[in-house]
Amino acid sequence: MRKRVKVEFRDDTGTKYSLAVEGRISREKVLKIMDLMELVEEDHGFQPPPVDKSTVFGRVVAIIDTSYPGREFSTADIAHDYEESHGEPIALSTISTYLSRLTERGMLNRQKFGNSWVYRRAHLTLDQASLR
Repeated sequence: MRKRVKVEFRDDTGTKYSLAVEGRISREKVLKIMDLMELVEEDHGFQPPPVDKSTVFGRVVAIIDTSYPGREFSTADIAHDYEESHGEPIALSTISTYLSRLTERGMLNRQKFGNSWVYRRAHLTLDQASLR
C-alpha cells in the first residue's frame, strides 16, 4: 500500500511551502521533513555563542555538532563518544548536566523516552540539514 503525506506551512514572511511525499514513508523520513520545516521557519539570525573546544563542555558541544546534527541521542551516546574521542572517562551525571544546560539555552530539544531523555539539536544550519 502506497502512502502519501502532504505538508503545508507558511513562514514568518507569509511564504507558503508545500511538500508531498509518496511511497514508503518511514519515521526517519517524516523526521527529516520536520527538520526541513524547522530550518525554513528558524530565525536565520540565530548564532549559538562560541564555545571553547578546549574545555569538557566545549568538547561535548563539538561531539553533538559533528556526530548528531540531525539525529536523536542520549546521555550514554555522548559519554561513549566522548570517551572514545578523548581517551578519558566522563561521568554520565556530567554529560546530563551539560545537556540540561544546552536545553535551557535553546540549543537542544529533549523528549522523555521511557526512564531517560532523548535529545536533538534545536537549530540546524544549512550544512547540517542534509536530506538524503
